[in-house]
Amino acid sequence: MALGGKRLIDYPRRGRTGLRRWIPSFRLVGAVLLSFVILVTGGAWAVYASIPIPPMNESVTQQHLTVVDENGVVLGRRGPEIRQDVPLSKVPEPVQNAFLSAEDRNYWSESAISVTGTARAVLNDLGGGDTQGGSTITQQYVKNAYLTDERSLSRKIKEAVISMKISDKQSKAEILQGYLNTVYFGRGASGVQMAARAWFAKDIDQLSVAEGAVLASLVNAPSYFETAQKEPQAMARLKARWGYVLDGMVAMGKLTKEQRDAARFPAISPWPRPSSELDAQYPYLVEAAIAEAQAKTGLTREQLVTGGYTVKTTFDAKMQDQAAAAVKSQITDQLDPSVRDVDKYVHTAIATVVPGDGAVRVLYGGDDYAKQAFNASWQGTLSPGSSFKTFALAAYLQAGGTVDDVFDGNSPYHVPGGNAQIPNEGGQSYGDVSVQYALNQSINTVFVELGEKIGMTKVADAARAAGIPVDAKNQSVPALPLGVVSTNPEQMAGAYATFAAHGQQAEPYTVTSVEQGGKAVYTHQVQAKPAFGADVADQVTRSLQDVVVDGSGAGAALADGRDVAGKTGTTDLPGDGTKLGSAWFVGYTPGLSTAVAVWGQKDDGSLTAINGMAGKTVGGGALAAPLWSAYMSKAVAGTPAQSFTLTAAQNLPQEMNPGTSTEGAPTDQSTQQDPNQGQTDLPSPPQPTDGSQPGTPTSTGGQGTWTPGGGPSGSESTGPSAPSGTGSGTSTTSSTGPSAPGPTGSSGSGPVSGGPVQNRGRG
Repeated sequence: MALGGKRLIDYPRRGRTGLRRWIPSFRLVGAVLLSFVILVTGGAWAVYASIPIPPMNESVTQQHLTVVDENGVVLGRRGPEIRQDVPLSKVPEPVQNAFLSAEDRNYWSESAISVTGTARAVLNDLGGGDTQGGSTITQQYVKNAYLTDERSLSRKIKEAVISMKISDKQSKAEILQGYLNTVYFGRGASGVQMAARAWFAKDIDQLSVAEGAVLASLVNAPSYFETAQKEPQAMARLKARWGYVLDGMVAMGKLTKEQRDAARFPAISPWPRPSSELDAQYPYLVEAAIAEAQAKTGLTREQLVTGGYTVKTTFDAKMQDQAAAAVKSQITDQLDPSVRDVDKYVHTAIATVVPGDGAVRVLYGGDDYAKQAFNASWQGTLSPGSSFKTFALAAYLQAGGTVDDVFDGNSPYHVPGGNAQIPNEGGQSYGDVSVQYALNQSINTVFVELGEKIGMTKVADAARAAGIPVDAKNQSVPALPLGVVSTNPEQMAGAYATFAAHGQQAEPYTVTSVEQGGKAVYTHQVQAKPAFGADVADQVTRSLQDVVVDGSGAGAALADGRDVAGKTGTTDLPGDGTKLGSAWFVGYTPGLSTAVAVWGQKDDGSLTAINGMAGKTVGGGALAAPLWSAYMSKAVAGTPAQSFTLTAAQNLPQEMNPGTSTEGAPTDQSTQQDPNQGQTDLPSPPQPTDGSQPGTPTSTGGQGTWTPGGGPSGSESTGPSAPSGTGSGTSTTSSTGPSAPGPTGSSGSGPVSGGPVQNRGRG
């Protein structure tokens, strides 16, 4: 090629002959080399410029949700991958050095990429061999956080380019932190924090040098080393790798020879983790907390379980275990479906709330989440039976009544303005009795008349003030004091807690705070509000204490004899009043309020009778109260025994003394019959002082009457089932189909299916 008579490339050389004609000049060789360098450099820059830093992998940006109880016990985790970032400062320096020893001993002084390692990988790939390693920690971080595990030349080039760009934007410390938070360790754990928990059941900042060296060793083959505890060969290789890491730390000057010689391979936590009874219980609490966290923060479930959040709850894992153990010993272990068909369908729910605060300590709603995910303690609804009479009492006291006021306790009660009649349990008549005696023996007719006297809307308002929703269609029915409402144990425990807190009502809650990266995005603020005057609330407590000392709730007395106040409840299914649907006890100590419910329900959601379950007498006093006592005796064990107090005239606390056994007793002993006749496992009611006895029970059958209350043999008197005729009354019981919404203001978030249905049966 010639230009102006001269060739641009003088080859073969002009004016030369022989061999010299074919030997390139130094100028040509230099020009070719320079062109090659320019071409390679330009190409490299073109490649460098064409490969941007991509967004971080979704699996890296997503971190799991952790739910803990009030003491920091991990109740469970949710999310696509078990990973939670920690700052480098939380990783002990010896543990950091263990990772550098295992993966990149010159990390702090070298460049972002290993030229020899990368070149070896590229040449090997061009030659058709296996893709080679040789990556620095920076390159490994880039592969984990920005790329994939694809083994190809193009991925290796991208890795090198992105590593150089990342090293320009992040410090060595930031890159090491990113690496430690993204590397996989087996056992489903990514990042050093979850690796420490998965392999040693510790947080990362608690690890020793030896334990840190194990984690560093796992990176080499995490899935293989998962089998180390069962496979001797895998354990031998893990220990050899562990020794290599410690030897490297000595070579790096980060560990002395003496420390290396003294090191012993640490004990590794079992895996998979051994199951426990609480494995069946914890998911109930986790899901309740997630539901409330969604409602309180506005975050979706997906955002919560992938955003690295920590939900701190009010739950107490130990108390949840105690509730489960009590159900097992008192109910489950005594059931024998092969002998009694009824035993197949027994369900139990327990909820515990802290008075004056609203913190929910326990939500027992099933024996195994894997078998039944529905948590009946807060997601379902059921009629509370006579345990609702407490709100009628509160309303009556607010209206100026006293527990010494006398009412007609005969059966049935004729509803004014209609043909409906409401009987006592078994049609029992008591004569004239005090309100306190009627509460102790759960006399239906007294509380219906009491409610009629002050107006049923006041009873409904008192229940609402305590925290029990009463809908418009039930707020004026005559049977309202007998529990013709839809509620659940969490609501009932929270409502009774209002009386324990001297009239201060606090909505039950399960989430204390929601945090992300150590910063709170939500913190619960307790907002207790006055529902009743302290004088009314304290009188309710005193009256309920008498129910336990000298009434239907005697089975709830605690093992250590500390103060207890509470009320029994029983409901019927539709029919002739002999089919018991549920048994309740709701009560409290000064520091804890707990509701217990036991009912029958088939797999299709329909309610079924629990008469004779476990071969027992069934009722609030005979079944639910002893279960309440068994659980609460454990829950309060080791805590100071407090006495109930009431506000005196000078606003000074005074100990509350329960009423005597003769307080408010009927005055006509000549016709009095023992409602517990033939029952030796329940306390008899107080005997009247003048030798009189009430008359023979009155029949309530026929048109225009309520179905008589049948059911438990014991002192728990209960209210009506569905009305058998016309006149004022409640709506008929729905015997099939699950109830819907969870409790207002608690951990519920809308309709839920699969739980106990609302029972508007007898009180």
